[in-house]
Amino acid sequence: MKVIYESIFMGSLRAFFMALFGVLGVAVAILAIALACYGIFSATDEQTFSSDVKILPDANGDRTKLSSSKPILLQLTIDGEIGKDKLTGKKIEELLLDSREDAFATDRVKGILLVINSPGGGVTDSDIIYRHLKEYKERFQIPIYTFVDGICASGGYYIACASDKIYASDVSLIGSIGVVGWPPFFNVTDTLEKVGVNAMTLSAGKGKDQMNPFRPWKEGEQKQYQSLIDYFYSQFVAIVTEARPIDTERLEETLGADVFPAPKAKDFGLIDENGASRGDVLTALAKESGIEGKYQVVGFETTSWWKKTLKEEPRSPLFSGKIKHEFALPAIEGNPFYYR
Repeated sequence: MKVIYESIFMGSLRAFFMALFGVLGVAVAILAIALACYGIFSATDEQTFSSDVKILPDANGDRTKLSSSKPILLQLTIDGEIGKDKLTGKKIEELLLDSREDAFATDRVKGILLVINSPGGGVTDSDIIYRHLKEYKERFQIPIYTFVDGICASGGYYIACASDKIYASDVSLIGSIGVVGWPPFFNVTDTLEKVGVNAMTLSAGKGKDQMNPFRPWKEGEQKQYQSLIDYFYSQFVAIVTEARPIDTERLEETLGADVFPAPKAKDFGLIDENGASRGDVLTALAKESGIEGKYQVVGFETTSWWKKTLKEEPRSPLFSGKIKHEFALPAIEGNPFYYR
């Protein structure tokens, strides 16, 4: 009798688990089918951006994620010294290339908004960014509008000249069209003589030792450097006079390398509108781009401050536990001339 009871119990238990696993199997299959259907339908309707792409507010302050059929206005931010950190010609080139791939690949970018708050920077990177923007605009036949929100000086203004129109808030400063060599040249010959120190620099090639700070300078020795500065300045002037309604004589003799508040900058022809907001510029850009209705504004994120603190060298003493004391003369890296 006991054997019969155990046999009935085991059979019932087996049947229960078979039914349970059967139900679970059906549920898993239904869930898988549902997820697959969702993926198929959502892929055709929703846009999927990579992690470094950020959805930004449109002219109405709305940053709702829209469908993949909606056009895009790309915001590029030029904030800080050009040539430093993420603000290099190479980085901007990468961002522009990214804007034609993956979620952007269907010709969705219809215009570019440059938001500039920069005192300028390196001659080389300023020119590279300017040329990449010009080439992008001409190749894809899209407008570029600039919104100055702070300062747009020297290299910042050089880059702004790639845009079709320049807007600025009333408290912004614009201008400083000029070139400077940096760091400045110092001569320490008299100081070394007083402390009894002699220095010898070995070089080959005529002029290789120009502006050596450890010996007396010869008359006219600075001419080579000045000729390079004049060359870069002439390039800057040509860029501005081509992009803006300003003739060369007025630019060189009247405006010079001064900076001007936005209302005055408009009077001089350096910008198109003052007293503008980012929303105003987006509205104008969307209209110029031929966009009717909704559009998505996106930008590219840079490395967060905490990742930068942890990853970049020299590491913060907060994490490394070491404080390094160092004295060094300024090093010249790359092109020592600046639009700033």
